[in-house]
Formats: sequence, C-alpha cells, structure tokens
Amino acid sequence: MVYIHGESYEWNAGNPYDGRVLSSYGNVIVVTINYRLGVLGFLPAVDRSARGNYGLMDQVAALHWIQDNIAEFGGDPRNVTVFGQGHGAACVNLLMLSPMAKGLFHRAIMQSGSALCPWAIAKDAVSHTQNLAQKLNCSMQDSMMLIECLRKRRLEDIMSVDTVAPDHLTAFGPTVDGIVLSHDPIYLMETKPDLFLRYNLMLGITKVESYFAFSAIEEVVGIDSHRRDRILRTLVRNLYTHHLQQIFLTVVNEYMDWSVPHLHSTDIFRGTVEAISDATVASILIKTAMYHSNPNLPANSPFYMFFMPTKTFFYVFNHQTEEGDYSTRLGCILGEDLAYVFGAPLVASLAHFTSNFTSDEVTLAEMTMMYWTSFAKFGDPNLGTQHGEMQIDHTRGLYERIVWPEFTANHQKYLSICNNQAQSKGPLQCSQAFLLAEPYSKTRCY
Repeated sequence: MVYIHGESYEWNAGNPYDGRVLSSYGNVIVVTINYRLGVLGFLPAVDRSARGNYGLMDQVAALHWIQDNIAEFGGDPRNVTVFGQGHGAACVNLLMLSPMAKGLFHRAIMQSGSALCPWAIAKDAVSHTQNLAQKLNCSMQDSMMLIECLRKRRLEDIMSVDTVAPDHLTAFGPTVDGIVLSHDPIYLMETKPDLFLRYNLMLGITKVESYFAFSAIEEVVGIDSHRRDRILRTLVRNLYTHHLQQIFLTVVNEYMDWSVPHLHSTDIFRGTVEAISDATVASILIKTAMYHSNPNLPANSPFYMFFMPTKTFFYVFNHQTEEGDYSTRLGCILGEDLAYVFGAPLVASLAHFTSNFTSDEVTLAEMTMMYWTSFAKFGDPNLGTQHGEMQIDHTRGLYERIVWPEFTANHQKYLSICNNQAQSKGPLQCSQAFLLAEPYSKTRCY
C-alpha cells in the first residue's frame, strides 16, 4: 500500500505518516513517499522546450522503484494499491489517468479528493509563473531561459515569493502538459476510460470537508447573511463561468433552512460550511464514482475483452474522535479519518495523531484497517474476513461485520462509518445544486 500525502501541493511530507500499525495489523507492506512540492514540483512548462509536473513524475518514479525492489521487502509488485487523502487523493486519481503510471499499480483509494476537484489542477499556473519570474528578475521568453535563471537564484529567494491563488483554487500544482497528463481529467474520464477503468476504486468523504476554510471564532459565533453571501459569491465566481447569479441564488436557497422564521448565525455558518464542502469535495467525489461505476462504454466494447469490469466502493466517514483536537459542533472533519486508517487508537502514540482514544474507537480503527487492507489485497473490502486473515477484538466494543455494497450509478449505495460500527446506506444524500451546475464549471478546460 503506497500512501501519497495530501494537505497541500505547497507543503507536507510522507514522513509523519507511520505505517507500522497498518502494516502489522493488515499484513501488508506500507510505503510512504515524498515528492517535490510548490514551485519546485509543479512549475509549469511555458512552452514545449521543457516539462512540468515534476511532483507527479516523482510519484511515478517511486512506483517504478517499488516495482523493482518491493519483493526484497516481502511485497508483491503485482499487487500494489495507491492511496491518498486530500491533494494526495487527487494525485492518486491523476496517476490513474496518466499513461506514465500504467501498469505500476493495480488499485486506488481516494480519501476526500479527486482529480475533478477545483483545486486539483492548477489552471492558471502560467500567470503565477509570470509573477514569480517578475519578482526574481527572470525572463519568461521560453522555459529553458526561465529555468536557467531560476537555477541561479537562491532557494530562499524562490521560496519567499508570495503566490496566492484565488479561494478554492491552486497556484502551483499538476497541469495538463500533454505528457504526464494528456488532457483534462474530466475529458479523459468521459471519452478515454481505458486508463481510469483499469483499477478497482474505493473513495469517500468526511462529514465536514471545508472546516479549515473558516476561523475558530466563526465556528463559535457563526456568520451573518452578508458574510455568507460574500463567501458563496466568491465560490461561484471562482468555480463557474456562466449563469453565476442563478447558481448563487440556487445554492443559498438549497443550503439554508427556510422552514424556521429566523436563521441564527450558527445555522447560516453550518449551511455555508456544507455548501463549500459539497462544491469542492463531496459532489465531486460522487461524480467521480459515477464515472467509474457507469462508464460510457458499450457492453461489447473491446475494453471488456481484456479487462474484467472494475468495482467501485464509496464511504462516508462520520465518526469524530471524542477527545480529538477539534470541536465536535459540526462532526467529523477533513483528515480525521486518517488516524483510524493508520491505526493510531491501537497504540499509545503514533506520529502526529492524538493519543487519547476510547475502546470503541480502537474497534473502529480495527474495522477501518480491515476494510482498507482487504480492498488493497483483493480489490474488495469485504473479502478479508472471508479469507480468515483478520479478526476484530470483540471484547473492546460491539462490532457487526457489514457487507460493503458496491456503488452503482443507479443505487449509489455506500458505507457509513461511524462510532464503532458501519452501516450500509444509499442512495447518497448530497445536494443536486452543484451537480446541476456542472456544465458551467471551470473544471472543463477543453
């Protein structure tokens, strides 16, 4: 299992994610990697004389290394699963769509991220490169001149240049370069599914994906309608190209509870958080699952002559750690699922995760690791216990094994992971506001 860290294309590393518990509990080899970030990893090619996407190529290089060497560590190069969270999940999705990564891994897990998220692709990276070049007195006449100039600058000077992207977008990140990524991700999913459909896919979200877009004070006292309107107008302006006013009004109408005579500031805040979460992550993950589970391929497509139909599994992680680092006002927030994926509740201390868990949360971590590692081994999260590989310690909490249903376009069944249990549910309850506005989205670059 190869973990690609997320958080941002600008910072973070694979080092903090300790895979020892996940590895020993699930009997898997866990690999965490680092890749170049920011301008060092994602400086775009301004012409055909150079390449970009160095960060993605670092990930591909790591997968090549794993193919060549993982057997020496007891791993199987024919059974590699790539998983990531946030921006790391977007990278997983991009690797699924890249011909450079073809044959280097076999399954994918995407936690709270997709290549279709508005922040997944840097759509205006060239203008940010122009800003960088101007502040460092470098010419942008061609890529080679720019690169040679940047190589003569001190790293501290390069890193000190402030590059601020519009809200919900990315300054320096993966780009459509025609090499690592041949076309816009949504185009590849719609018209060239032969890469995307090679892999069984497990993906999902947490309850609150946009928590870090707001301040702690706003969480406590809420926001007024004027603040809400500014936030949502910025969202709509940055994500869509046409019918902005209609989309804005639809979103406000959809996410506010008009059944009450007076909206309290905390209610306005909660609805705004849900709108941002749905627009930037939740509705996008559902759309990605729809593309994967309902491909635009005829039944007699030559694709099925060489590959078995792939499976799609969707989850919603609803549990929030009782003694965690964040307020419990809203529910499980972005990234809180990682402690359970890596098994932090099973040990006294694990990396940067909190160290105070209940016995029920220990059981939840065991259940989560069972599903993740079963999918990694067999392409189906339900198969681990059937093969007698893992057992849940029932003495610490109640647990009932639930069959995780496949996600299909018609039924949209998913697994709700909460407390110390899992529940099979469906269809997914997500506002249609952003799904209906998709034709006007700026995620379409072609």
